[in-house]
Amino acid sequence: MKRISSTDEVWYGVGFGLAGEVVVFDAETGAVRSSAEGGGGTPRDMAVDPDGSRLWVLEENEDASGGEIRVCPFDEGAVGACAHAAWVDGGGALFATNEGLWVFEHATYGSRWKVLREGTIAKGVHAPRPASVWREGDRVEVLSYGVDDDRLIRMSGTLTENGLVVATGLDLGSPGERPPTARFVPLSADSGLLWDVVGGDVALRKVGAEGAEEAVMLGVGPGIDRIEAAAVLSGAAIVLSTNTSWIVQLGEENEVLGVTAVALEGEVRRAGTFFSRDLATVGDRALVATDQGVRAILVEKEGKAAFLDDRFDGSRLRGPLLVVRASN
Repeated sequence: MKRISSTDEVWYGVGFGLAGEVVVFDAETGAVRSSAEGGGGTPRDMAVDPDGSRLWVLEENEDASGGEIRVCPFDEGAVGACAHAAWVDGGGALFATNEGLWVFEHATYGSRWKVLREGTIAKGVHAPRPASVWREGDRVEVLSYGVDDDRLIRMSGTLTENGLVVATGLDLGSPGERPPTARFVPLSADSGLLWDVVGGDVALRKVGAEGAEEAVMLGVGPGIDRIEAAAVLSGAAIVLSTNTSWIVQLGEENEVLGVTAVALEGEVRRAGTFFSRDLATVGDRALVATDQGVRAILVEKEGKAAFLDDRFDGSRLRGPLLVVRASN
């Protein structure tokens, strides 16, 4: 991925404003480009179609017992008026693919995966809620905490002519904390980085086709109780807790070469049920949503230096967040 400052690439940030409105903003400056009225609920998640033509928004009702999915037209940085698409039972999270919008629900009956497409929802399948989600070919891959929150398990979902099929993959062991807070970052089809909290410190385990290796501690504790999100950017990894991010310099074999802490000057939403959408990366920067606004972190020299970008004004922006590449 090229630097965000490249003259032939334009990226938009998508998030929410102080009044719950959907906001499209400049990913370098934070300047608002367009907005659409919110539906009155609490913003909980969003997703954008792979072709960038539609934005999906999930808003939670007052007591978090359900929510509404709304769909908004999206074109070159302009978001249009949003319309009702579907209702959600309990808590929910979204993931958009070419096959449709994947909807993950967690309610009193348990956890369920569904796919919304062409105005209808494919029959749901009971499966553990995802703590991390990504795409691998025609499959949606997730890191799950297991049925009883006691195992870290890779699972996959495929939409077939006969409906949604969910399969269980690698067992990556027990979570380091209860309730669990592990996150997974894919590097290839069968490898990735598993981040967790162990004894108040951040732990990294490399994952291959056979499973997870021994944990390497970052040495940034004590007192850390959660990881909200993790990603890779600019040859490094970024790990997000509730009020701090760590830029982890990685070697050729993904060994830890150094760690830089960046205080966020605000609190990140605790995403205890599903994956977090308060961290978005593009090029050499990360956007992080806190209760005090959206912060931009610049990462230089493969993680050897990292700092908040003072030129970025995200004080009136809130998460969840996405970054979307303009088609030019």
